[in-house]
Amino acid sequence: MPEATHSPREVRGNSSGRLAAVPGRHEDASPPNNLPSELSSFVGREKELAEVMRLLEDARLLTLTGSGGCGKTRLALAAAGELAEGFEDGVWLVELAPLADPSHLPQAVASTVGAREQPGRSLSETLSDHLRARKLLLVLDNCEHLIEDCATIVEALLRSCPKLRVLATSREALGIVGEVAWSVPSLSLPDLRPLPEVEGLPRYEAARLFLERAVAVKPTFALTEQNAASVAQVCYRLDGIPLALELAAARTKVLSVEQIANRLDDCFALLADGAGRRCLVIRRYMRLWTGVMNSSRRKSVRCSGASRCSLAVLRWRLRSRCARVRNSDGTKCCSYSRTW
Repeated sequence: MPEATHSPREVRGNSSGRLAAVPGRHEDASPPNNLPSELSSFVGREKELAEVMRLLEDARLLTLTGSGGCGKTRLALAAAGELAEGFEDGVWLVELAPLADPSHLPQAVASTVGAREQPGRSLSETLSDHLRARKLLLVLDNCEHLIEDCATIVEALLRSCPKLRVLATSREALGIVGEVAWSVPSLSLPDLRPLPEVEGLPRYEAARLFLERAVAVKPTFALTEQNAASVAQVCYRLDGIPLALELAAARTKVLSVEQIANRLDDCFALLADGAGRRCLVIRRYMRLWTGVMNSSRRKSVRCSGASRCSLAVLRWRLRSRCARVRNSDGTKCCSYSRTW
């Protein structure tokens, strides 16, 4: 990617040393970035977004951690977009999920920020020189499969580039000095005992996400007295995991909410163990989505590249997690099947 030539927005520091945009600037003077335009609404997360932005004001490396599908990427992109005005040299997203070879990591970062290779010098050195004087936010998405290489390059860049800040997403922290690791929570959930009033259900983030995505695939869908309990049950049984809720909502095109809730109940018995329950949740919506893709109506539901990637991550994580989780008698709580 060539270097951006946009006119940077001026920034200044306030008394606390935090970044603040100079007022009176026009929108066309915004810093360069390659953040994608979202195709769907960003639901909830007001507190989490504010906290991530607050942490990035002081931390030079913030890693959002959590299991696949919990919303790390979407939260990181939302925070990066909100903070863009404070970085005059731009906000640059490096998507690592498609990157299989660790040796290509420096090239991926360099091409994103516009650093060019120089004869007789390593790309890492060239990248450090390119970023040394720049005030820039680097967003590294999906670091988990390249965790050691990401840690190495991030540490080197932070040491040599004093104005650089890094926002990473990963299933685990990078584990380097100065890193702030922040676990992304699930969406807020309705209490099933007692069930909230129908009018109050959308104030819970999980329910609001499910409802918005359900309406997107089936415009006639509506929350009613008859299906409110089932909506709450789906949200609760999927632990408020955003990807799980979106996949479940996609099924409203071919199933009622009551049918979806019953299918979740019938597939697996609820495990009492906390860690086992997490495995169970992932298994539930992996089976749910497999049912969509194996049905004769699979063409009616589209799975984005991001969703396919998250599902691949979930399969890997489920296999490794289930190998570690044990029941009280020492037996495995569940087994993994590649057919899910």
